[in-house]
Amino acid sequence: MDKVIGLGKLGCAIAEELSKHPEYRIYKIEPGFTERGSLELGAYTTHEECESVVDQDEVSIYLRSIKDKHEVLLIVEGGDPASGAALRILETVRDSKINVLYICPERSMISESRKSSDEMCFHVLQEYARSGVFERIFLVDSITLDTLVGDVSIQKYEQSVSHFVSYVVAMINYFHHTEPVLSTKIEPNQIARIATFGISSLTEGEEETSLMFPLEEIGDIHFFYGVPEQDLEEDPTLIKRIKAHVKGYRHQKVSSSFSVYSTTFDSLMVLCLAYSSKIQSMIES
Repeated sequence: MDKVIGLGKLGCAIAEELSKHPEYRIYKIEPGFTERGSLELGAYTTHEECESVVDQDEVSIYLRSIKDKHEVLLIVEGGDPASGAALRILETVRDSKINVLYICPERSMISESRKSSDEMCFHVLQEYARSGVFERIFLVDSITLDTLVGDVSIQKYEQSVSHFVSYVVAMINYFHHTEPVLSTKIEPNQIARIATFGISSLTEGEEETSLMFPLEEIGDIHFFYGVPEQDLEEDPTLIKRIKAHVKGYRHQKVSSSFSVYSTTFDSLMVLCLAYSSKIQSMIES
């Protein structure tokens, strides 16, 4: 996914964090933007109004560098009125390989009208993915993000959330495009197009995996182990610990696999992707 479209406030913030990685081309669509290289939508206050003000010719011109077969990631937060533009924007790049990163809001903190638009987008975008119109939709829960990000000051909160999500996305995308040292990777079921990210560890007592959305009916889970080069060469217990970790998530209805990569990091990193073919239920908070 080298083309990233940020839609709305949080979508643009995460896209901006990804712009720090040179392999990504970033597009930001949001009302009130005046910075060069972004696209400002017309005036609106609701999901429905946003959909109606989208000028698809203008969007097509803005996204003209996205070609057929390019891998595209649209990032949007549920409940943001800008989400009303999602389908009309994606229509302009329909021949590319479309992925959606959908941030599920903390629903107890938004208005009833925004809850309604969140619910509609949440289900419609999943249906598009499930039917194969999109390559995949990645679901991320805001409450889970708060837990994973930890305690940060108010001034640093939004940037910390955006940085965390962008880092996980960038690392998994990097691993996807890097030759592993060792791999048992199995491609998920073709209809398993609803997914989420996760983080884990091989440290004793901390092996439990934290998924960024409580995905129901997981069919496949793949672990990415980013290992310091020295550990790859000198740790004789590593492969046994990795296999034990992966097997801990394998049972009758779930297949688990892994890939190991050499990194220049000081410590071992464990990320994962979990996949489901089931349309997910909303999280009521």
